[in-house]
Amino acid sequence: MSQIPPVPRYKIAITLDFMDEAFGGLFTNGLRQNAVFLYRLFAASPNCEKVWIWNLGGPDFQFPAGVMGIPADAVVRFDDIKDEVTHVLVIGTTPGPEQRAHLKARGCPLINYKGGNSAVLSMEGVTGAGFERYCERYFDRDWYDSVLMTPQHTRSYGKWLETLYRVPVREVPQIWDSGFLELYSQKEHTVCQYQPGGKPALSQGAGRRWRVAIFDPNVTVMKSSHMPMLVCDAGYRAQPDLFEKIYVTNAVRSIDNLHFRQFSSMLPSAKAKVLSLEERFVTFDFMARHADAVVTHHWENGLNYLYYEILSGGFPLIHNSEFMRDYGYYYPDFDAQTGGAVLVRALEQHDAHLDAYRAQVDVLLNAIRPENPANIALHEAHICGQAAA
Repeated sequence: MSQIPPVPRYKIAITLDFMDEAFGGLFTNGLRQNAVFLYRLFAASPNCEKVWIWNLGGPDFQFPAGVMGIPADAVVRFDDIKDEVTHVLVIGTTPGPEQRAHLKARGCPLINYKGGNSAVLSMEGVTGAGFERYCERYFDRDWYDSVLMTPQHTRSYGKWLETLYRVPVREVPQIWDSGFLELYSQKEHTVCQYQPGGKPALSQGAGRRWRVAIFDPNVTVMKSSHMPMLVCDAGYRAQPDLFEKIYVTNAVRSIDNLHFRQFSSMLPSAKAKVLSLEERFVTFDFMARHADAVVTHHWENGLNYLYYEILSGGFPLIHNSEFMRDYGYYYPDFDAQTGGAVLVRALEQHDAHLDAYRAQVDVLLNAIRPENPANIALHEAHICGQAAA
């Protein structure tokens, strides 16, 4: 039986552009959080001599001492590492031409990490959906030695990239931990944990009343609030006494859209003033203050940090992600009626099964930890040992 060759020692830089906001905009951007989780993955590997976060744009930034386990000197500029780095993982912001030329001359592979599904975004843009700014431009099609992507995008985006970039496209596991939740809780003095019990319903003899939140961003067909609203409305029509409020966040900006206004206003839950359209919020802050459960829906985007944030707090998560059938409360595809029945069952049974729910979630969260040896091994297997093209 052949053995996997040992991973050579390496020094890796992960590109990142910080914003001129609190913590460099990390709280409001999943791609930047992804870069931090990757830093923690490589920092935990015995094969990694050094890992840096290469600041490629925006203001100078340093992590406050001890935050997320990242030392202040981890964030560097190109001149600090240009003759030492052995691998570069490009997330979002790309190196300039002189930087690329220098790295290529040294034989340093450039690996592109795709954090989103730009196949769908490009299709939306070219069909006039108003998102042309999100279409891929492919100016970088000759820059990379390989591309990495997480499993939820492989089916619709993997071969797309392989054909256009003409390099290997490799799948790596999605990684996450609760570090940002804990940091936000410390910063804002909030606790984002599910509280059993809730408010009593108005009807005599009924159980608790629930506040349900929808966080789908309404900027792409991959994550719109249409299906969650239908699921919630189906649940409301079946058991109206279960619901105190259904909050549709990220929706106020769509009120001027005639379709969205008609779609939302004709729902019985909206007519009863149970469903309301809200602004954008930080998820864990909203859950800590206003909501008890979350309904969500995806199309070709079945892994999402939102899921982990909600599950880690012990909240009921009602979702259609085929990747996570064993976690939360799953309903299939675009089936709003089944979703409504699943929602009602979740609200009626969650408190009784909370301990088992948390135990199952712990299995998932351990599996996706950046420091999990299996995750480290899979990333290193695809990154190390490559020669620059």
